[in-house]
Amino acid sequence: MSHGCVGVCVGVAAFVFQCYTLNMPSFKLLILFSSFFILFSLSSLAEEIQDSSKKSPSEISVDSSKNDFKKRIRSKEIKWHLKESPHFKVYHESSWSPASIIVELEKIHNMMKMHISMFSPWMMIEKGKVYIYSSKKTYLSGEFKPPAWSKGLAFIKKKTIVVYDLGDISKLRAIISHELTHLYFEGFFGEKFKHPPQWLNEGIAVLMEDKSYGNGPWHNALRYVPKERYISFSDFFDIEVNQLDSKQQIGDWYLQAFGIVKYLFDPGKRIQFKNFCDLTRSGKNVEEALWASYRIRSLGGFEKSWLKWLETYRTKDEKTSGFPSASFDFIPLKTTPSEFKKFK
Repeated sequence: MSHGCVGVCVGVAAFVFQCYTLNMPSFKLLILFSSFFILFSLSSLAEEIQDSSKKSPSEISVDSSKNDFKKRIRSKEIKWHLKESPHFKVYHESSWSPASIIVELEKIHNMMKMHISMFSPWMMIEKGKVYIYSSKKTYLSGEFKPPAWSKGLAFIKKKTIVVYDLGDISKLRAIISHELTHLYFEGFFGEKFKHPPQWLNEGIAVLMEDKSYGNGPWHNALRYVPKERYISFSDFFDIEVNQLDSKQQIGDWYLQAFGIVKYLFDPGKRIQFKNFCDLTRSGKNVEEALWASYRIRSLGGFEKSWLKWLETYRTKDEKTSGFPSASFDFIPLKTTPSEFKKFK
């Protein structure tokens, strides 16, 4: 309590005493109120003096420093640096953006324009936003609050993806391709307030990721993983990743989704694939959409057709990039260490 407040208390007390000695009845209520006020004020003053006497000057200094530190933490925000390309706004945390990122983004855009612009016409006229954190640490602690296992996020309504710099431009390119595909493809379903089936959504994202390498690691894995590792089609389309127990099962699921979409998305079947997605978005199940688009009568017939195509696919002698995958920790086949590296 300040000395001024103490003075007021003393003054009020003197005034009340004078009223009392003059026997003025109109001041009885004031006397009662003032008495309580004085007692309360003197009690607060005593507690403040007692607390102050217990604190040393060093403790008072520490408290002040803690408050200043909290203020600095609250006020510390990432200062994003902006670069623009014809089709993207790139916000990077580091003073310097990842090497050649603008060129790489435009290459990705050109590749996707050829393959999936039918799902996202806005990609030709509007700029998507790409946020690139400088490290995984700042990515995980940043404003977008990603799950600990993720390497990228896509925000459909904001037309924004978020990634972090892995220090390897090929891996970063793959992750950006994966997340941009989610942005464009999920947006197509979002127009009808729907969400694509997980196998279809991840399958096309992995396909575009793989294409960012040319023919990448998923292409290579599809040629060599034993068909016994694949899930029966009668079960596959009802399974989601969170139902699987091991990394190998999850990796195999992603590979199978990639393989099925690659089969459906064959260059000679693009119109059929678009029709299949339209029907899926409208609420048709897999068998109904397959029959209407590809004239495939059943899941059993689809599986036989796919496995036959897979045998032909495996005989092709195509050059692959050899880069490890950026989207998932996945070892396609342990018996061929010279062919495959760990997918990171």
